[in-house]
Amino acid sequence: MTAYSSFTDQELTSLLQQGDQTAFTEIYRKYWPEVYQGAYRRLRDKEQCQDIVQNVFAMLWDHRLQNQVNNIAAYLHTAVKFQVIKYVSRRPRQCELLESFDELISSPIQVDDPLLEKEIVKLLQLYIDTLPRKRKEIFVLYYTEGISTSEIAERLGISQKTVQNQINTVNTALRARMAHLLTVVIVAGFIN
Repeated sequence: MTAYSSFTDQELTSLLQQGDQTAFTEIYRKYWPEVYQGAYRRLRDKEQCQDIVQNVFAMLWDHRLQNQVNNIAAYLHTAVKFQVIKYVSRRPRQCELLESFDELISSPIQVDDPLLEKEIVKLLQLYIDTLPRKRKEIFVLYYTEGISTSEIAERLGISQKTVQNQINTVNTALRARMAHLLTVVIVAGFIN
């Protein structure tokens, strides 16, 4: 009998794509605790995190022939992250997403597919382009140029509180829109 625990992730992924259930079981055994912790850090809901992780692994198995996974750890973590976002977007009052938008927008997206990252950036840019002129200017100054709210207020001749309110308005709307759009991108990625 082959010792699957000694196989590399690439070997396990290759076997998974060939329908090897033992390879799938080894990937599950190896990564379940890690991706569960990633979900739990964001949701703090034990049962929902278990459901999310189970669904991600079920999708991994169900779509093993369609998905070309080069980095199984990144794939699983990204899939869990997007499933958490999807869950939160559907129940904004029932749970708390512990990762702030500031952290989300400034952190690199860990995806296995660079096309997904490009889609997300394109969706973000399309949303930014729809903002009213002044709000867009504040958003760009704050997030892309890293200028403080007090400096933006001084530069634009408005109060710092107005700048903060505009940033909060954009953050709230963007969270909701991006969660929905990311869900659509992920679902489309699983279908293709």
